[in-house]
Amino acid sequence: MSRSLRPRSLTWSQVAAWRLRRHHLADPLTAPEPGDAVEGVASALCGVHAQVMSSAEQAVAARTRLPDAGAAVRAALWDDRRLVKTWAMRGTLHLLPAAELPSYVAALRHDGRLLTERLLEQQGIAPRDVELVLDALPEALGGETLTREELAERLGAVTGEETLGDKVRSGWGVLLKPAARRGLLCFGPQRGRNVTFCAPRYWLGGHGEPPGDAEPPHRAAVPDDAEPPGPARALGRVLERYLRAYGPAAPDDFARWWGTGTPEVRAALRELGDAVEATSVEGHRAWALREDLEAMAVDRPAADDAPVVRLLPGFDPYVVGVSRQLASLLPDPALRTKVSRTAGWISPVLVVDGLIGGVWTARRSARRTEVEVEAFTPLRPGLRRRVAEEAETLLAASGDHEVAVRFA
Repeated sequence: MSRSLRPRSLTWSQVAAWRLRRHHLADPLTAPEPGDAVEGVASALCGVHAQVMSSAEQAVAARTRLPDAGAAVRAALWDDRRLVKTWAMRGTLHLLPAAELPSYVAALRHDGRLLTERLLEQQGIAPRDVELVLDALPEALGGETLTREELAERLGAVTGEETLGDKVRSGWGVLLKPAARRGLLCFGPQRGRNVTFCAPRYWLGGHGEPPGDAEPPHRAAVPDDAEPPGPARALGRVLERYLRAYGPAAPDDFARWWGTGTPEVRAALRELGDAVEATSVEGHRAWALREDLEAMAVDRPAADDAPVVRLLPGFDPYVVGVSRQLASLLPDPALRTKVSRTAGWISPVLVVDGLIGGVWTARRSARRTEVEVEAFTPLRPGLRRRVAEEAETLLAASGDHEVAVRFA
């Protein structure tokens, strides 16, 4: 890891402009097939936050301009199986490229911080319950897709512990998240109003027979029983991916995004060696991949160039990925609470040349979507027109659907 005494100086405007390009927000990602574009976005962002699926679909739409990004995301998940939905970083739901799942699992399996004794105690769960589920899940789940209720019954039968089934039925997923972190479990297609779970090794192909009569259309790499890399090396691989999209970043930035401790991140940073270099972003010390520094140093577009205006959905990775840096991306740090709200809610944001220029809400009916934008600084008429055009592009479902924008 490079520790230059005089780190390269960057501005937040330069960093924001670079991130726009890496996030495919300056130039949408195009590909021969919709599935290629969807998978490319998920890879570039280190996964798409999917606690709210409509937000995940809009995050993809903002970066691809696909005419029906929601349908493309669902096809990539349930038909082509190029994406996998699972609990990942911070124990939250993400859409990950199926072929990259082993890398994330290798890093996740080493960190048990999400299973603190306090958390287990709050849910009435003992550490022994976690081990029982991890040991019994492969037999209980097999090659099928099961609802939570069905999986709870199977686990109770396999372990002989009927009370374990009641704990698995908990909506918090405390007993299932560790299995996802081991690569033993992911989400399957919705069955009516019920979510389902399946084993990645069957669902994604590569080992054994997949559920159902047909092979998955897309055969992806899946976790196997080979000895995984050590904790620092595994986490370092994910850190490198992260820096390609969210750099420059300090260890605390990645630790917040991943959900781990700063010492573990510093060890992962050391694993990257001279591939990373320290920078100073307006006085904030952070690390970037050495190969990206020249591109980061490019000044923001000239004043006569059209600004890049984007409306990003709630929980968008552009915001979630650098939550500790939000104050530096806002015109006034006091506005942070409008973006990062209580209970972990991340607002939809207006982004202008990579900086956060406001928040927005949308109210949708059958033929009309009303968008209200709260800009953090006054917008000149030209920018207001760009915001209205962006809303029309992102939110219009068909030619007869009207999008009306109002500025608060």
